[in-house]
Amino acid sequence: MLTSEIVKRLALTCGFDMVGITTPDVIPDDKERFHCWIKQGYHADMEWLARSMDRRTDPSMLLPSVKSIIMLGVNYFQPNAEVIPDGYGLVSRYARGRDYHKVIARMTKHLIVKLKDSLGSKTDHDFFWYVDYGPFLERAYASKAGLGFVGKNSMLINRTFGSWFFISEILTSVELESDEPYSSNYDHCGKCTLCVDACPTGAILTGNVIDSRKCISYLTIERPSHIPNELADKTGSLLFGCDICQEVCPHNKRAVSTRHSEFLPSAGVGEFLDTQRVLDMTTREEFLDLTAGTPLTRPQLAGLQRNARIVLTNQSNKRS
Repeated sequence: MLTSEIVKRLALTCGFDMVGITTPDVIPDDKERFHCWIKQGYHADMEWLARSMDRRTDPSMLLPSVKSIIMLGVNYFQPNAEVIPDGYGLVSRYARGRDYHKVIARMTKHLIVKLKDSLGSKTDHDFFWYVDYGPFLERAYASKAGLGFVGKNSMLINRTFGSWFFISEILTSVELESDEPYSSNYDHCGKCTLCVDACPTGAILTGNVIDSRKCISYLTIERPSHIPNELADKTGSLLFGCDICQEVCPHNKRAVSTRHSEFLPSAGVGEFLDTQRVLDMTTREEFLDLTAGTPLTRPQLAGLQRNARIVLTNQSNKRS
């Protein structure tokens, strides 16, 4: 028999730092918020978010036999250097090492094998999983599973790890005991507006909403075209992604360094990239020599070079 206690023990054994369990019921408030977010155009050019919205908000459309959802978290926090070297661009913490999709996929597959072993060969149950990229409201269900609450910067915040963790999920036909959700009737951020005030581009709106069209993470990673000058001027030395709203969050004062070596700078591109090296690349092969196996393949060579030019311009303007 597979119990919630066994699931949690096996998840920790497989390398996950947190685990919670919840039911697959549709969450009406989050479904409505998501639909409103899309209608406002806050998803920018990320059109895949607007496709199959019913699948994204109803887990039974992903796995008809689903009875439980196992929400999983992996800490990736690492401290920053105090100074960004001139001529270099800063890489967001989550992207400095190996691609988390692949790392967590291996962990998830390993966990599912152990879960099936615990069920025994005579029991036939379904398991369906995602690591970030599936049509699933992961933060909503992670909060419902007790992993944390959604802050004003829209990040999921955990009491132990702050917001520095990846989320993945396993949908299963096994019926498990659920965890208590974080209370939605309590404002865990209170009157604090540090993340709102610190965002250089004003991307954080009221109601825990992010306007992706202004978000530096979107601009430097997902935006496929030119970044408007009025936004590019505010990105500073941020080459790939942005951690500003997390860095100022009081809840992140409790953050602990990751135990997963795959996410450390030494495993990937590092904390900084030499912008001139990026600009000197002329072939896809050179680009992949630098970025293969890391999240930095996402914007492709043209996107990364666009970001590098912006970093150099901003650093030059700061000196003058």
